[in-house]
Amino acid sequence: MLIVGREIGQSVIIGDIVKDTVLQIGPKLRLAIDAPKYFSISQVKQNGSNQDKLKRGTRNIGSATLIGEFIKVTILPTESGLLRFAIDTPKEITIFLEEMYIGKRLAKSQNVHSL
Repeated sequence: MLIVGREIGQSVIIGDIVKDTVLQIGPKLRLAIDAPKYFSISQVKQNGSNQDKLKRGTRNIGSATLIGEFIKVTILPTESGLLRFAIDTPKEITIFLEEMYIGKRLAKSQNVHSL
């Protein structure tokens, strides 16, 4: 499990295909999840027995969300301007801060062009 703190407008890239972005809607910080259509997104109930299907959009602080079969994101409340969330995935799935992911892609493209 990885715990990440992000400010408004910052994102995390999970497994090269899921993007979680911190948004401010009114006074609340929320997490927007951008995933391929074939990934199911469901809210994990506190008792763990049932899951409600969610439409693509924002997630509330304190909620846990299952993305696909293997990615679980839990929003952690905080008193600062950051939104903290825990990402629980199998160790084979990579997680990047968006700015590091972009830097990695730029470095790869520059290496390809220099050959």
